Amino acid sequence: MNGQSRTLGENEGISILYCHGWGSHFDPSKNKIRALSKMRPVDGITVDYTLHPHLVFERFAAQLKRHPEALVVGTSLGGFFAAWLGAEFDRPFIAINPSITPSTTLQAYVGRGVNHVGVPYELMEDCVMAYDALSFRLDGRGTIVLDMGDEILDAQATLDFIKGRLPIVAFEGGSHRFDHMAELIESRPDLFNAY
Repeated sequence: MNGQSRTLGENEGISILYCHGWGSHFDPSKNKIRALSKMRPVDGITVDYTLHPHLVFERFAAQLKRHPEALVVGTSLGGFFAAWLGAEFDRPFIAINPSITPSTTLQAYVGRGVNHVGVPYELMEDCVMAYDALSFRLDGRGTIVLDMGDEILDAQATLDFIKGRLPIVAFEGGSHRFDHMAELIESRPDLFNAY
C-alpha cells in the first residue's frame, strides 16, 4: 500500500498532487481524480495514515518535491495535509471537506479494522494523539471547499473555523465524498489556473 503511485512520462508535467483521505488510496480511476485530470495532469501516492503524521507528511512532501510547481489538492485527512504542504512549500492548495481536528475525528478508527478499500489496519491511540500537537495550517495560499451535507465531518464547524482566514467555496447538500467536483471546476476554474 505504501508508495503506490502512478508513473508518468517525462514530458507529462504534473500540475496537481492529490492527497487522498483516511481509509482510502490514490486511484486515478476515481471520479474526482478523473475530473481533476481534465483540468491538469494529476499524480498522487497511497499513504498509510496509521503512521505518525510527520512520516505521512514526509511521504507526501517527497512526492511534491518531484513536482515542485504542483497545486496540492486533498480531501478529508488529505485536506489537512494539503494545507500543511501548501504552507510549508509555498504552494497553492485546495482542501476539500478537510479534517481540521484529526485527533478528534480519527478517534472513531482507533484499534483494528478494515478501511474503505478493504485493507486491514491497526490505528494506535498515540498516532491519533500526535495530531494534537499539529494545527490546521491557515498560513498558506489555499482555498477550502465544502459540501455542507458532509455526514462525517461538521462542515458548519469547519466553515466557522476558517471564515475570514482563507477563501471558502461551499456547496449546499452533497456528502463527505464531495459530490460537486464538476461544479467546482466549472464555476471556479481560477482555482486551478492561478499559478
